[in-house]
Amino acid sequence: MLLVLNLLPSSPRALKFEEYKINSSQEFNNLPETKTLSGIFKDYFKNYFEFRGRTTRRNFWWMQLFWGLTFILFLFLIYLFNQFEQIMFGYNFIGSIVLRLFFFLFILGTFFPQLTIHVRRLRDAGLSNLGLSLLLGGTSGILIFYQMFTKALKITYITGHYQLVQYLLFLLVMIAVLSLILVEVMATGELKTNKKNSLFEKID
Repeated sequence: MLLVLNLLPSSPRALKFEEYKINSSQEFNNLPETKTLSGIFKDYFKNYFEFRGRTTRRNFWWMQLFWGLTFILFLFLIYLFNQFEQIMFGYNFIGSIVLRLFFFLFILGTFFPQLTIHVRRLRDAGLSNLGLSLLLGGTSGILIFYQMFTKALKITYITGHYQLVQYLLFLLVMIAVLSLILVEVMATGELKTNKKNSLFEKID
């Protein structure tokens, strides 16, 4: 379906949107940075499906801090409600069910803004579209494959035969995640190069 849609001619209605252009080096190194927390939250949800553009290191990590704390808070509350309901009723009651529902809605509602802000941050650090696709896509793919492999081992009860493979996959996951974090903590344009490169943007 994607292949067929991409083969279709351009729609006249799409002409009202300007073609995406890479910023010049001066514009690249002088990005407008939101100073207030309210502005950071506004930009985060305003650019819900915006894969273009860039996100500065400060704005990115403030949002990751908020997202991570909210994630941990949900897990903590779900654990507390589970323990309380097991003591009081002997089974999970409506409180933990409602919390799980809100937790699911939180993950679902922040999936796209989390994805787009990661893409913009990697581009801001200096990765090209190909570079950020390989890093982000590769990390996500390895994580998903590792989870599927681990689940399959538990279901088939053959964990002992594949401990080395599971350990090597875990190391690969850690390397991929640390590489992603390392790039995301870099300053704006730090990965840009003087020469043309397929993985990194070129300094104009």
